[in-house]
Amino acid sequence: MLTYATRRPSNATPSIVLAALAFLLGPLCWTGAARAQFHFRDYEGAHSELTPPDEIRAKAVLLEDARTGEVLYARNPDERLLPASTTKLMTALIVREKLGGLNGEMTITDEDRAEPSNVPLVPGETISVNKLFHALLIESANDAARALGRDVAGSNEAFVEMMNERALALGCFNTHFYNPNGLPAPYGTHYTSCADLMRIFKAVIAYPELRQICETKEYVMHSASGTHVFRNHNLLLGVYPGMGPAKTGWTVASLHTYAAAVTRGNREILLTLLDSPNKWSDAQILFNWGFAQAPSASASNAGSPAETSSQ
Repeated sequence: MLTYATRRPSNATPSIVLAALAFLLGPLCWTGAARAQFHFRDYEGAHSELTPPDEIRAKAVLLEDARTGEVLYARNPDERLLPASTTKLMTALIVREKLGGLNGEMTITDEDRAEPSNVPLVPGETISVNKLFHALLIESANDAARALGRDVAGSNEAFVEMMNERALALGCFNTHFYNPNGLPAPYGTHYTSCADLMRIFKAVIAYPELRQICETKEYVMHSASGTHVFRNHNLLLGVYPGMGPAKTGWTVASLHTYAAAVTRGNREILLTLLDSPNKWSDAQILFNWGFAQAPSASASNAGSPAETSSQ
């Protein structure tokens, strides 16, 4: 069942207030700021009854059945918007492809430093690739993204070229990257669409080891800067039934961004979402809607989600 919709109009006064708050909170533009801004009071509201997906507030959305590729709901799926830290999915994909796995070690340099969300990594320390992947996808560490990209390509600039080349190879024609972590970039240089982000997300979770990291709730990492406990930024993990791998993002400019998968029984539904005031509420409404829709006739003949995930 294919549903396309425009964004639900919002009241102008709250928008003005939010804009003012965004200006004041600009220095806090990282995924952790979203934790402080939203307290997720409305879980039960999204679960209590089937809410029409037109009620969501995200500017762009794509909801798919993983088995068949059937679009269950879409809103502006090809519009170019800011991806924030969902950028790190492409970083993870390229590094995994180039290294052929998560084995090996890397030596950190001054070039890898990044604020505000970081491990932090210490220049001169040698750290395992596996640890860096966990920092990248669970903690959304910006320095881990730079370290992985720089080590694989020789420099961050060369890695960004790899990112853009890989995007085109995937058919992501509404995507362009400026950095490997999704931090604010010059206008018009860093963007993606929900359709493109869906392609990237599918390619990432096709690798079992990356899928597992993206659905890991907590990870303890030892590094030169100390012992760090990373807690997955996906606050629906362990809360929303069937929630699996996901990558979150948030900046003042991008608002909430999200790529996530939920599995119930033999059915998996995939979601990408950009420019949302509250992805947690939007995601629950959309997943509830998706699972309420009857699978297409071809679903019974399709393979498992893992078998049909594309790269």
